[in-house]
Amino acid sequence: MKVYEFGQETLPPFPGADPELRETVARIIEDVEKRGDAALLEQARKFDAPEIATLEVTEAELAGASVSEVEEEALQTALDRVMRFHEAQLYYLTETMDAVEGGSSRFEGVSRTHYEWNEETDHGGRLGQRLLPLQSAGAYAPGGQAVYPSSVLMNVCPANVAMVDRVALATPARADGTLHPAVLVAARLCHVSQVVKVGGAAAIAALALGTETIRAVDKVVGPGNRYVNEAKRQLWGRVGVDGYAGSSEVCVVVDSASNSRFAAADFLAQLEHADDNQGYLICDSRFTLEALREEIERQMTGAPREGILRAAVAHAVGVICPRERIAEAIDRFAPEHLSLAVEDPESLLGEIRNAGCVLLGDWSPESAGDYMAGPSHTLPTARAARFGSPLNVMDFMKFQSVIQLAEDDLRGLAPGIERLALMEGFPAHARAASVRFE
Repeated sequence: MKVYEFGQETLPPFPGADPELRETVARIIEDVEKRGDAALLEQARKFDAPEIATLEVTEAELAGASVSEVEEEALQTALDRVMRFHEAQLYYLTETMDAVEGGSSRFEGVSRTHYEWNEETDHGGRLGQRLLPLQSAGAYAPGGQAVYPSSVLMNVCPANVAMVDRVALATPARADGTLHPAVLVAARLCHVSQVVKVGGAAAIAALALGTETIRAVDKVVGPGNRYVNEAKRQLWGRVGVDGYAGSSEVCVVVDSASNSRFAAADFLAQLEHADDNQGYLICDSRFTLEALREEIERQMTGAPREGILRAAVAHAVGVICPRERIAEAIDRFAPEHLSLAVEDPESLLGEIRNAGCVLLGDWSPESAGDYMAGPSHTLPTARAARFGSPLNVMDFMKFQSVIQLAEDDLRGLAPGIERLALMEGFPAHARAASVRFE
């Protein structure tokens, strides 16, 4: 771990695509666009499942998937909490708007709802907006060395609350061509419309462009590796995307009153995903930092994923920072996950602008945010918390402006419309207003 005095530390570089990665992903996208399912099967056999025969999970596979009773109970509890959080989010976003029911929904017996507000103009017209759900979305759940049913819940639940009509899930298969039962159970609990066994850049291309098996979607969300993110970058515009994710990040802030065991556990919890994950420790003194480093060493030793943890801790950053500048240090790093393991976390929270998810105090572990608390764990990385948000209901909705002017409204506005249109050199724009009064 590199240790700095505040002001001396360097920020990690933003994730970038090297030319070879760009070319590789471009070829995969082109291949999927040209050959569809055949290209997807080839990619799946090459990288994930040599014996895979079909891309789509059947209804029988989905219905027959099972996990232990306690595992399903945990999934259901997490689902309920994530849904409840995003339902509350939607309520507070729309409490001043009218709910309007109508249209189809993939939830039996439920009408799709949109929200709108309107204001009357001076002469009886109206101006307003409608808040509408997307028609379709694609969620990506990573695979590889780990199993991520939690990513299914965290990416699909906000879409469900938004009342998106159709949600497809893409995730890489295991070597035998199947998906882990926990992923299938999570997909079933979330009422996912379609599950396909494909990963990486090919999965994003399939969701964006469509193939014989997979219907194209309007937006793709969910974390993934650098190939997934480069595919999002190249396909943006042909499909909406939630953002471009870098490696997972954690920042733990401690002071002399902190419980070092809890703080070290939170730090290591986020770093065990992969050896390139980024960790920051912000401490009010060198003594506090050294005590925490000793505790991290104790907890790492003999841990099941010790090799990954040690590699991640080796390039972590420790910052010694006076209390009055801690918020400034946090805002510079703009971390994905932020644990305020300090004596008075509430007072510090009010000073912080840049963080994806903030966990306050001893009883809010990082893993609660990852699995059970309620907010989505799909968060902005690579300092994107300066301008980005956690995945949320609004990622699956869009505003539509509505204009209905009365004759006298336009009569008063027409001279100004003409002047601005002619100023910009667009006489047809001017005439569109003036012709109504000739």
